[in-house]
Amino acid sequence: MTLLIVAIGAGLGTMLRYLTVTFWSTKPQYLTAIFAVNMVGAFFMGILMATGATNALHHFWSTGVLGGLTTFSTMMTQSEQHATVQQLLYLLIELVGGLIIFGLGFALATFL
Repeated sequence: MTLLIVAIGAGLGTMLRYLTVTFWSTKPQYLTAIFAVNMVGAFFMGILMATGATNALHHFWSTGVLGGLTTFSTMMTQSEQHATVQQLLYLLIELVGGLIIFGLGFALATFL
């Protein structure tokens, strides 16, 4: 049953990512749709991690929806399109930004 719940969540997360990528402008170099979905995913994962829940609803949101929404492989593919220095900057912004946003979500859920 848990596997089915996670699969449904992943399908929804993937559809949300697809819609975001489809309607996002393709012009920005760093603030891309993939950057946005990864930051949103990091923020909400911080909130979910702070709750410490392990029930089926938690699996639906964390592994399912947020796992389907965020993407590592597309981020790496996008970084590959830049020159080496820009590529390193893009990946650094993604990594540091994700950690900061995760921390904000975790802190928000912990203190509220």
